[in-house]
Amino acid sequence: SGTQTMALCSYDEAYTIPTPKAALISLRTMQILVDEMGLGDTVDPLAGSYYIERLTCDLEKRIVAEMKRVDQEWGGIVKAIAEGYVQREVARQAYLYEKGIQEGTIVKVGINKYRMEEETRAVALHEYRPQAVEEQQARLAQIKAERDGAAVSQALESLRRAAAGTENVMPYVLDAVRAYATLGEMTQTLKDVFGEFREPVGL
Repeated sequence: SGTQTMALCSYDEAYTIPTPKAALISLRTMQILVDEMGLGDTVDPLAGSYYIERLTCDLEKRIVAEMKRVDQEWGGIVKAIAEGYVQREVARQAYLYEKGIQEGTIVKVGINKYRMEEETRAVALHEYRPQAVEEQQARLAQIKAERDGAAVSQALESLRRAAAGTENVMPYVLDAVRAYATLGEMTQTLKDVFGEFREPVGL
């Protein structure tokens, strides 16, 4: 955006000469800012308010237009979700975005621009600990054994009644948490009232 020079300090620069991996991450970050975020599309995006205000105004207009579309063409957001309009639109946008990346009309740094075949994309993974599952199961069993079962049942029943009515369920969720009801128990209680969402047929 008109700068004479731009640099992004590498994450290891504080204690050593930047490694190739760190320097590449810094380069990729700057390329993403320029090519994906569009910071090079105007001479100075923050020099005065016009550019930012224009973008904000355009965004507001598009949001309002989309809200009108949902109300007028789809019959409101509840109907739009229930009948699959929203899901289809999300799928369509995802398709167009991926299509743009494949065709190169949408820049994706490292994928369709500045691509390096030898670039390493190794991800450090945490080692799986089988005993972690056993430890969590033991903790859960201990909590269930030590909690007040009657208080849990009462809290879950209150949550069920609130969900079936018109009250705000959050206070009852908090009561159930304080009684040490599990997430699974609370979720099942709400499922018993509301059921589970299923994608509309035809998506």
